[in-house]
Amino acid sequence: MMLKKQSVKENGENQKTSSKQRNLILMRDDLRRMVFMDDLNEKTINEKLLSLVEGRETPESYQNWWLKHEHELEKVLNRGEFLRLKPKDHDFLWVPILTSQKGAIAILERKGLPFSKSNLYQEKYLEELDVYCKGKKKREQEKKKKVKEEHPNLFEHYPKFTNALVKSLDENDVIKQGATQEEIRKAEEKLSFAFPEQVQRFFLITSGIDLSTGIKVVLNEMFSMEIKEKQYLVLGEFWKEADGDQLLLYHDEETIWYYAHEQNKVKKLCNDMNEFLEKKLSRYLSR
Repeated sequence: MMLKKQSVKENGENQKTSSKQRNLILMRDDLRRMVFMDDLNEKTINEKLLSLVEGRETPESYQNWWLKHEHELEKVLNRGEFLRLKPKDHDFLWVPILTSQKGAIAILERKGLPFSKSNLYQEKYLEELDVYCKGKKKREQEKKKKVKEEHPNLFEHYPKFTNALVKSLDENDVIKQGATQEEIRKAEEKLSFAFPEQVQRFFLITSGIDLSTGIKVVLNEMFSMEIKEKQYLVLGEFWKEADGDQLLLYHDEETIWYYAHEQNKVKKLCNDMNEFLEKKLSRYLSR
């Protein structure tokens, strides 16, 4: 009986100790927040917002301030204000601070605080955009020149397709040199399939294209496939509706079909290879 009373007493003392420890931890955390908030109160936040709106911040200084105070700002600002002030992830240097400036303006207007908006960030962004656009145009011109030198017949026979191709061309994309008549004949013999005239002409210009945008037509990678008891030649890939959709040819037709594999359906794509390249692919690559 004595042991039982002693055990109850010890449990009570342990609970009191545990409660005291929890209270001490809470008091410590409150003190930490109070010390931190001495440096971040409404006045200091407003001063920073004014500095941002009036163009006295740099992308680096504002980003550093945000990283230092982000967690506390999330507590004192409403969700919308917090997200509008948060620097956005962006490849351009001046876009994050420009978007944050707009958020700061909205907050200052809501509070009725006077400010003089600076256009510095907008001007810096436009300068950066101009440099980027010029660089992009230069790269496109260099790619176009290279493709023209290496594949002049592509531009001659498929100008819309090739111009769209140059703009979207990735460094890992492949454009092969043209095949010979003999190579095309051997491919037809191997596949037991006579290629339509326009498909033959395409392979004489290039024996294959393999693009990261989901387009692949390569002479020596074609194969036969039966779909719903009908035999087709798989010309290549065209991810029109989903990754893995395939281009199809049917015997004695110029028509280009495609297999939408997720729907398990064969659909007509266009009337011939020229229409596929100059209309379908040129639009697809220009999106």
